[in-house]
Amino acid sequence: MATSKKPKFEVLPVGLARKKYDLYAENRAILILNPKNVPKSLRQLIPLAQRWGESDDIIREDIVKKSSKQERKALEQAIAENKDVLEEWLAGPKAAGPTFSKEYIAFSAMVMAADILD
Repeated sequence: MATSKKPKFEVLPVGLARKKYDLYAENRAILILNPKNVPKSLRQLIPLAQRWGESDDIIREDIVKKSSKQERKALEQAIAENKDVLEEWLAGPKAAGPTFSKEYIAFSAMVMAADILD
């Protein structure tokens, strides 16, 4: 007799998931990126990627919500000024995976953060 395994995930509203799993900006892991894994033309953005490059959607949303207008503007400007190079890297051959460096993930998440700015 075969037994079925239950999935190891649950679907919750954002607010409930945030509370249950403590998914707040203040609780995120410190992100240290290796410049060797970032194209030279984007290395100046590493501090921004370390700040904004949270892969968890709920925490990333909280980071954006709790950021200052000045911080948001700086991110928006950096993304706009480097849009072509970011797209070349993030939508280029590396996008096919199957694995991704934490730097690639952080830069992708940083771009996603910029997409949800007010």
